[in-house]
Amino acid sequence: MRNIVRLSALVTVLLIGTVVWSQSIATGKQQSRLDKSSDLLRLLQKPGGAVAAQPANASSAAPGPAIPAHIYKFATVDYPGASQSQATGSANGVTVGIFSYGLSGGGGFMFKGGVYSLLTAPGSLATIPFSVNSLGKIVGVYEDNANVFHGFVDTAGTFTAVDFPGAVQTIVTDINTAGDMVGIYTDAALVQHGFSDLGGTFTTVDFPGGTGTQAAGINAAQEIVGLYFDAANVEHGFILNGTTYTQLDPPLSTGTIAFGVNDAGTVSGSYTDAATITHGFLYSNGIFNQVDVQGAIGTQLTHIPNKGPFAAYFTDQLNEIHGMTGR
Repeated sequence: MRNIVRLSALVTVLLIGTVVWSQSIATGKQQSRLDKSSDLLRLLQKPGGAVAAQPANASSAAPGPAIPAHIYKFATVDYPGASQSQATGSANGVTVGIFSYGLSGGGGFMFKGGVYSLLTAPGSLATIPFSVNSLGKIVGVYEDNANVFHGFVDTAGTFTAVDFPGAVQTIVTDINTAGDMVGIYTDAALVQHGFSDLGGTFTTVDFPGGTGTQAAGINAAQEIVGLYFDAANVEHGFILNGTTYTQLDPPLSTGTIAFGVNDAGTVSGSYTDAATITHGFLYSNGIFNQVDVQGAIGTQLTHIPNKGPFAAYFTDQLNEIHGMTGR
């Protein structure tokens, strides 16, 4: 899945697994406040790491007042026997994500009621779920037998392909309760664009002046978040409200992605600092809160629901990646 490697810090996810369950609890450390504006996560991570941030063409969100520090609590979500796991979405007691057995395969999974199960589109070579909404609909991407990538919606086990018109590949990254979706498509020139599907109408989402755009999250108000690449190939987060794009970069960020947004307008994501350390963040009402798992060497937040824990993953001291939820 070379063409979509930037969508995940896991290398490849290819299938096979067993249905078991286990979950451990860890307590987060006290979080500090980031006190300016702009830049989020790097879940849709591209190879090569972050580069120095450059000025952008869009305005940044204004910083807000300080708020009390928050203690986050995390629960690991690791697919049994996997060497690496990532949680990409969580809602109403259902968590979805991806796992890897290293060089021997992997795939998509769902965790519900204490039980892990494989999530595989029928006939696919590989399946990656990216989000689940409050009604239990799951969206993501699968690779068919011709090595073509298609977005999908899984409704109670029934998979429906989603393809942006004229695209050579499509990925669906989020779905709101109304069924509106966002994602990424690649055109014939192999340029990446974000897109929205609002009530069946597809629209391209391209940050002005960006060289590539990825739409990652959408809420009930059809507010869209994601990332774009500038002329220096630097990643910046953004918020799209109606037709207005706003760059979103935390202070001291050298690379950012806004990954999720809930109906209250809280944005989840991550950013990389000058020391190449990746931090999760939550952004609400002009305030950034940094979210780091204690002892981890990197933390990344993915989607955030209206109620319940957000989805995320972290890298431990042995450089192993673990899925988790947090609140």
